[in-house]
Amino acid sequence: MYDGMPNPGRNDECWCGSGKKYKKCHYATDNRLEQLYDAGEEVPYRSLLKTPADVAGIKVSAEVNIGILDYVGEHIKAGVSTADINQWVNDYLAAHDAVSADLNYEGYPYSVCTSINDVICHGFPNEQDVLKDGDIINVDMSTIKGGYFSDSSRMYCIGDVAPEAR
Repeated sequence: MYDGMPNPGRNDECWCGSGKKYKKCHYATDNRLEQLYDAGEEVPYRSLLKTPADVAGIKVSAEVNIGILDYVGEHIKAGVSTADINQWVNDYLAAHDAVSADLNYEGYPYSVCTSINDVICHGFPNEQDVLKDGDIINVDMSTIKGGYFSDSSRMYCIGDVAPEAR
């Protein structure tokens, strides 16, 4: 096989761990990937493909990630600093046995990115950035739980946001 992984027989258990026979699981996909590889196309190694257990782990991580953004949505308002949001994220992660993938990534010292109004992305939380009526903020969060990563962001409108800004 093009990626050096074992190539099971048609009636052997699939390499992905699904418990299904190879012919009923990844056989057709692997053959197609092999054809594309032979034709000079760039294709992913099968080791990058996720098993059912991997997908379940990612979903658990995503539940925490979404839970954080829901929590922020319930508490965010004018007068809150972006440092407060970072602390909420830290507290929520600790309570759910998870960690921030952002924290210490290439030296980034925060658990979340907070981008207000014209800041396009990856704004740094701090005490001086206090939300006010009319602000729009993006909160971008990456979570690791059980070794699995998830990532999402959400926009929040603070108070009365002008229609053109919405």
